[in-house]
Amino acid sequence: MADWRTEFDEALLRVYSYTHLDNRLPKEYLPGVALLPREMHMVEVILHHPGVNTTELSRITGIPKGTVSKMTRKLEQRGLLELFRQGGNLKEVHYRGTTLGRRVFDAHVKFHRVNGREFYTHFNALSDEHKALVVDVLARYADYMKEYCDKHTCCTDIPGGGPKQNRE
Repeated sequence: MADWRTEFDEALLRVYSYTHLDNRLPKEYLPGVALLPREMHMVEVILHHPGVNTTELSRITGIPKGTVSKMTRKLEQRGLLELFRQGGNLKEVHYRGTTLGRRVFDAHVKFHRVNGREFYTHFNALSDEHKALVVDVLARYADYMKEYCDKHTCCTDIPGGGPKQNRE
């Protein structure tokens, strides 16, 4: 009998390890516009949620608010998004994508279509029921990890959970 728990954990570890390595390398989506995956995904979230504020971005992405602020400032300086204030509240910053941000995102989508083609060929061969099951398992695992991190002191300073950063 297979030890599914061990196989599942090992598969997730491999996914995490390779994703971690890949996330450390910037990708040039347009000539002269190279972004780390987390920067690209920040642009993506802002494009999908125009007018989102820092707190909401932190909640959606699981990235601490201070890091969100630093990332968005850099992305604004690069012309990928705009910061604005609304309703007379000078403290709260909101974000929206720019034309360049949209062009880079469209190139990012194309990048994934080309580079993910082999994987999605295998995934698309699954029945809709099996695809739904895979997505459900991954979503449940993500929810479990969020709850775990929310309950443990090692993760308390990260909105939405995540490993606590060493401040020493």
